[in-house]
Amino acid sequence: MQRAEADHYHQVTWSLTLHKALPGATIHAMDDVPRVLVEQALTTLGVTELAPLRGGAQKAVSLVDRDGQRLVLKVISIGASNPDSIKRAEREVELLSAISSPYVVAVASELIELGTPPTGAAWLEEFLDGDDLTPSLQSGPWTWNETARMARDVAKGLGAAHAKRVVHRDLSPNNIRRLSNGSYKVMDFGFARHTLRSGLTIAGQPGTPGFASPEHLHNFSGAPTAASDVFCVGILMYTALSGQNPIPYSGDDADYALRLINARTVDIAEHRPDLTDQQSSLIRKCLHPQPARRYLNGNRLAQAVEELM
Repeated sequence: MQRAEADHYHQVTWSLTLHKALPGATIHAMDDVPRVLVEQALTTLGVTELAPLRGGAQKAVSLVDRDGQRLVLKVISIGASNPDSIKRAEREVELLSAISSPYVVAVASELIELGTPPTGAAWLEEFLDGDDLTPSLQSGPWTWNETARMARDVAKGLGAAHAKRVVHRDLSPNNIRRLSNGSYKVMDFGFARHTLRSGLTIAGQPGTPGFASPEHLHNFSGAPTAASDVFCVGILMYTALSGQNPIPYSGDDADYALRLINARTVDIAEHRPDLTDQQSSLIRKCLHPQPARRYLNGNRLAQAVEELM
């Protein structure tokens, strides 16, 4: 069986400053989801468990069957370290339900609360085969055509979200699935936010160090926007083409912040002189330090990529 639908809903909070180095990305230690919650979710949603995919981190993920259709069951529990977990899950399911795109993971049920008073919650998502981008990015430089297909699919998925005023805010290799048919889907909207609504309070800005935009910095004026998601696609493209992250995170927050806020990178053309000027320029535009100088949303980027395919 392939590594199917492994859950990457990481509880990462990080805070960066130009004046003082703080601890880097922190993955909180959390208790496993009680089995009783999983059993209750299976019964309430009317599905049969085929195989557990992942447990722990206050979230259990299982491959399930509903009338012959394979789906993914996600169950979360409330813990002292994450009292807002249900509210965050409600927001994720609500935002995903509003997005309809072949390039975004689909929700297959409403969120249900488990227990009285609630001690957990659960919902169903479509089953995605294949794997996330991490193994592929580690296997070596990609061709332009391979990179462009990934970027186009991801940008179209983001474009569908941006059209609904939803910003992903945590686009990283773990949150993109490469399917067995060669297409790509954006997933894990746990840190996504509707730009016209207030969101949950998070310590620092959401995001994954190494795959963040300047707007993700704690002391940056302004929250991540659609252009911030575009910056992250630029990082993915650069990494795929060169085998190197353009703005890597080594654990030194202050150093990372300085490089990120200025988008200090080695030009992609130095790594890949075989790229055309237009191809290199597209990546430079994605990685511009000023959001207004980038492609403003996923659909604009997808159109630009398609013109070079």
